[in-house]
Amino acid sequence: MFHRGFLAVTGLLTISALVLVIYFDSREEHSGSVLSRPDMPVDRQGPGAFTDLSEAPGPLRPEEKERIAYVSAALDTVSFERARLPYYGELIRIYTGAARYSDAAMWSSRRAAQTGIHDDYVHAAELHIAAARRNNDEEQIKGEAKKAEKMYISALELKPDDPDVLTDLAVVYMILLQPEKSYSMLEQALTVAPDHVRASFNMGVLMHQMGNISESIPFFERSLLLSRDPEWEAVVQGYLDRHHHELYH
Repeated sequence: MFHRGFLAVTGLLTISALVLVIYFDSREEHSGSVLSRPDMPVDRQGPGAFTDLSEAPGPLRPEEKERIAYVSAALDTVSFERARLPYYGELIRIYTGAARYSDAAMWSSRRAAQTGIHDDYVHAAELHIAAARRNNDEEQIKGEAKKAEKMYISALELKPDDPDVLTDLAVVYMILLQPEKSYSMLEQALTVAPDHVRASFNMGVLMHQMGNISESIPFFERSLLLSRDPEWEAVVQGYLDRHHHELYH
């Protein structure tokens, strides 16, 4: 089923397709300082909820630089690891707001390592993918993807049958040019959740990029049929429109 020649041909196509494939949740849009409250993850909201994390980073504002310096200095005075979590959360919030996803992902990974919470691992992985999406260097893209892989695997150790994580990990393996692993993750996701909208779409993408055009069409059509989100339907329809001749002729 898998052809080695597919890797060289579709590598860049796979990476460019990433903007179509993963939707993100916003976990750091809380008002006020997290230093004054517990640092709690926000539950995933399903395949249709997303925040665009692909915009280019802007320069840090003076007040952001000042806040980062304050939080970093405060961290040096805290020896109890659990007490450091709210400070990690504040740095994640600042860096995410400034579209500096690599920095945000670093602190999010540190938080996940301390909490061992499923959603924290997922959030860290999403930020690493966001960092990959706005990077033009192939090695750095793969480097961020490998970090995301580690976080998603940790999340799956806690919830092995999470179809969202299985689907997102499949996309990571597309970036890393490992189609066998990508197929395995999507197959698991669709076994657990046959009506998973994104898993169906991504299986179609994978089949299409492998040259199995006729096998890809049912997955795209099923993703459209199952969707109740106009934005997601627009994503899938846009993909179908771009590849209409190839898919249907």
